[in-house]
Amino acid sequence: MGKEPAEKQERYTIQSIDKALDMIELLAERGTLSLIELTELLEQPKSSTYRIVLTLESRGFISRSEEDGKYCLGYKQLMIAKYLLERNSFRTSALQEMKRLSEKYGDSVNLGVLTEGDIMYVEIIEGSYALRMTDTVGSRSPFHATAIGKAIAAHLSEEQVRGMVAEYGLKPYTKYTIDTAEKFMAEMKRIRERGYAIDDQENTLGARCVAAPIFNMQGKVEGAMSMSGAMHRFEQDAMIGIVADVKAACAAASRKMGYHPEIVAMQQTK
Repeated sequence: MGKEPAEKQERYTIQSIDKALDMIELLAERGTLSLIELTELLEQPKSSTYRIVLTLESRGFISRSEEDGKYCLGYKQLMIAKYLLERNSFRTSALQEMKRLSEKYGDSVNLGVLTEGDIMYVEIIEGSYALRMTDTVGSRSPFHATAIGKAIAAHLSEEQVRGMVAEYGLKPYTKYTIDTAEKFMAEMKRIRERGYAIDDQENTLGARCVAAPIFNMQGKVEGAMSMSGAMHRFEQDAMIGIVADVKAACAAASRKMGYHPEIVAMQQTK
């Protein structure tokens, strides 16, 4: 079924549930908030906010600090995140391949998806070397300045990519970040041709990252896997083997997702 029109969706929205979800998102973003702060941010009567607070607190979705009386997210969020990660076929399909890369090279291996103009990391295996990335599971990075983001974007339509560039911009994080639409679109073409993307100090100085896309059974890009580390470990001589292994790991994960290029090609010609 297609997506319901916005007007119809709004008509069927349950306002109290909508406000409860707003509250959870606010606490996820702000950390801790008082009842008064929640009331002001939700723009509703204090009595209504309090009823939602009591309901969420009783179910473990939020908790109240005994010290200052402010509210924060409860442990129920961790349980839900745990179930989501365990049942996520994308993560499951990639995890064994990530472990193989990590064991062979000792560098950080990352798995990410595209969401709202950012890359969100759904799994990270930290490297054993001194230079480690600061990203954690659930954290976000800019799509245009990461190898994972560029690997995913390269397999979206040109219209989608230009739309993201227009909406989110190409903020320079280092002097190496691609910061013009023309250069970024040219980079997308190169990535599609060679089958992998490189973050060459574009997000963090002194670090290099190699990523390749992972496809689902419909042939659509589901996300990407990358390996990252210090520049001296990703020099040109080492890059040949690293690129080959990252691409092979992503191809294996794609097969586990049900992706078979020949079948997708046949379906597209029908």
